[in-house]
Amino acid sequence: MFSAADLDLEDLFQLKPKGFYRVENRDGRTTIIVHRPGEPVEIIGCLSLGHANQVRQRLTDEGLTGFVEGAR
Repeated sequence: MFSAADLDLEDLFQLKPKGFYRVENRDGRTTIIVHRPGEPVEIIGCLSLGHANQVRQRLTDEGLTGFVEGAR
């Protein structure tokens, strides 16, 4: 038997049944990488921070778990 303490963040995300997404900053642009079980990885290049927030909210509404890189 294992506990959540034995898993790192990536392992915990893999346990999410609907998938997960990660918000990253790449070359000054906000990018959202979406992982859904059984589907190829989707990379969304956002046009602005507002656009990134809309995409993030849509994915959350779909039941995906999100991680914002560098958030405090």
